[in-house]
Amino acid sequence: MTSQFLKQNSKNIIFTGLLLLLSQSINAQITINNGDFPNGGDTCLISVSNQSTLVDFTSTGTNQTWDFSYLEATSQRIDTFFNINSSSVLYQLSFNNWLTAPNYNSDYFKKLINNNLPNIPGGVVTLNKPVFFSKNSSSKNEIVGIGVEVNGVEVPVPFDTIDVVYEFPLAFNDAWHSRSYFNMDMNPIYDAQFKRQQQRDVIVDGWGQITTPFGTFNAIRVKTTLTYQDSIFITLPIIGGAWLGVPTPQTVEYTWLTNNNKVPVLKIITQLGIATTIEYRDHVVTDFASINNIEENLFRIYPNPVSDNLTIKINNDSYNLIEVLDMNGKLIISESITNDHKLNVSNWSKGMYFIKITNEHTVNTQTFIVE
Repeated sequence: MTSQFLKQNSKNIIFTGLLLLLSQSINAQITINNGDFPNGGDTCLISVSNQSTLVDFTSTGTNQTWDFSYLEATSQRIDTFFNINSSSVLYQLSFNNWLTAPNYNSDYFKKLINNNLPNIPGGVVTLNKPVFFSKNSSSKNEIVGIGVEVNGVEVPVPFDTIDVVYEFPLAFNDAWHSRSYFNMDMNPIYDAQFKRQQQRDVIVDGWGQITTPFGTFNAIRVKTTLTYQDSIFITLPIIGGAWLGVPTPQTVEYTWLTNNNKVPVLKIITQLGIATTIEYRDHVVTDFASINNIEENLFRIYPNPVSDNLTIKINNDSYNLIEVLDMNGKLIISESITNDHKLNVSNWSKGMYFIKITNEHTVNTQTFIVE
């Protein structure tokens, strides 16, 4: 009897232990490293939601279960992490130059979305196509500078003090502070300068399991508080040149990071305790007829739907690359583009695809259906 009892008890202990291990593997603490971030050439499909009154960004801590499965997209875009070698010569002199600027060598650049760069008073200068340049190493992810077109002229802006966005390895309870500084001098295009001092305060304040429309993942949550001191130098009538303070509200970002997803599976940006931006990695939402994330349509595709040959007619000679991705963002083809470009899709799987054309740092996207 004693032997049988011991055997049964041992089985119970083993079974209980297996259950504990299984529960820990289902909802486990993870560590984020630089391999969990994008490389040049990667693309990710992002959904944007306006459900600001529904999202709970206050609940956090250990062994959390975050349920955002209710999120609904109001728009979608494809984020492209452009290889630094595809940037303009001017940008490469600042951000791909081992000889004179090794600390600013970037791995990729990307369109600056939700940017809070100022509007220059007077309306005589416009800032367009802002991008940021990122450097990824085994110890940190950094933004080393930005680029912007001032009245159509590219202006590279290396940061005097580099912005450390993440430190690796990244795990629960990690925290750091990062100060960055840059001065954007728009001379001689326009007699104006913009100065920014930024304080970044970061803490990994939670871990657990998150569910979004994209899936369920083990995640850590990162809370980032961004505080700005901005000022702008302009020449005013009678007064002459003067520095003016630019009130820029403090921003708090909440990001849920997972392994192997390149970007946060969810990002919520807040100001004054109110969610202003909600975006998450996603699959394509077929309710959207097309996805145009940066510029107006600069090409036509026909026929759509298509069963054999798809024609792409380009209306702008500056575009030189065509890419096609499936609904999950997987790259199907990538090739140089010509006007009246043709693709034979007769052997492709039926369904919806994304087609992108790009130049140095601009992307235009549409969708088509293979039937």
